[in-house]
Order: sequence, then structure tokens, then C-alpha cells
Amino acid sequence: MNDSEMRRRELLRQTRKLYDEHRDVPAVHPRYGNIYHSLYENSEEESRPSGGSFYIRLVIGILCFIFFVYMDQNGTSVAEVDSTAIVDQIGADFDVEAVKEAWGEL
Repeated sequence: MNDSEMRRRELLRQTRKLYDEHRDVPAVHPRYGNIYHSLYENSEEESRPSGGSFYIRLVIGILCFIFFVYMDQNGTSVAEVDSTAIVDQIGADFDVEAVKEAWGEL
């Protein structure tokens, strides 16, 4: 291997290292490790999409179901709406024209 070939291999290795997306954590003094990780590892986590709203939506759905069952068992109504009215609205056909008219009036 001659000098020019060794130089090209070294330049190629440096270029691969420069543009590598899977970089290792550089050597950081233990005293400053927390600062480094809080600055650079959190930015990678923030770029990923978060699915944190699933549990909130699940809890809201469970609470709505419990409230519906409570209304149905006790025969109570809230704001002049009882469990049969809710079931009727769930089973009713969706009228697209009425929605278009309502949006048009806004």
C-alpha cells in the first residue's frame, strides 16, 4: 500500500465518521455527564413522535362509559338528556347535508 492509497483510506474513514448518524457519546467527565445527557439526549427524544395522549383518551372514554352506565341504571338525565337519547343519537344516520348547512351558516 503506497502513501496516496493510505491517505485516501484515512480521508474516507474521516468522512464516514463525520457523516455517521449513529455517533457514540463522546468521552465526558463524570462531573459534566448529567449536563451533556440533558442537552443532547433529550433533543433526540423530542424529535420522536409522542404517543402520550392515548392514556388520557382511554381514561376519558372509560369515565364516559361509567357515567353512561350510571345514567342508564338510575334513570337520571343531565341537561334533559338521558341514556336512551344518547343511544338514539349513536344509532342515528349521519346527515352530511345538515352539517354543510350548519357550517355554511357560521
